[in-house]
Amino acid sequence: MAQSGDGSTVLIAVGDELLSGHTQDTNSHRLAGLLYAAGYPVRRIEVVADQPAAIIGAVRRAIGEAGVSRVVVSGGIGPTPDDRTFAAVAEALERPLEENEVALQHITALLRRMFEAGWVVSPEMSEANRRAALVPQGALALPNRRGMSPPIALDLGGDQWLFVLPGIPREFDAIVEEELIPRFFSGRTAPWVREIAYTSVPEAEMYAPMRTLEAEFPDVLVGSYPQTERRRLVIRLRGADEARVEAAAARLRELKPEP
Repeated sequence: MAQSGDGSTVLIAVGDELLSGHTQDTNSHRLAGLLYAAGYPVRRIEVVADQPAAIIGAVRRAIGEAGVSRVVVSGGIGPTPDDRTFAAVAEALERPLEENEVALQHITALLRRMFEAGWVVSPEMSEANRRAALVPQGALALPNRRGMSPPIALDLGGDQWLFVLPGIPREFDAIVEEELIPRFFSGRTAPWVREIAYTSVPEAEMYAPMRTLEAEFPDVLVGSYPQTERRRLVIRLRGADEARVEAAAARLRELKPEP
């Protein structure tokens, strides 16, 4: 059931090649950084196989999770039999598939340009090409200037949206930067971040200071990130209130002065 969220986002990456290690999931890594900066921090990244049951389960978990405002599914859309994401998302939402006219027009125009450039032998749309335009009912087709597969946006109500994007990085990146971020991920503020770096300080020495910060500043997240090769330890503090983050940083310096 759709519900008003707090800006949290769930990313679902679809692909057997991701699970087998043949392909690295760079899409989720890049998108997580952009969404954090936009004020829609990623709560979870889930990688699933090109199997309907796995995709359906991941989508239903994400949209049913309290506070989740945005769900981004990537991969598994296109003309081949192993592209099962649109059908699985439709089933997860209990919606039928329908031929999207905007997506169909995009595919038709692209085929024509490819034919004129000599890349394909015919401008006629094949059954496989038409299959790529079958999307969940009510979907808004978004532009994809770098590829044929249509990205879509689905309004689930209560300021909750679900997006399905192609997994090809060059297409994914362009759609995210040109469509998703400006149109659907605006109006929020990124959390404040402060980092304090220590040199030649064992991570275990930060246990007590970090526990103190957790007790005194429950609204500030504190994380320890060792950089072993550089003999450096970074303590990162994050929160919605700049003053509280700065106060926590000052308290940390009292508890554990920088060397």
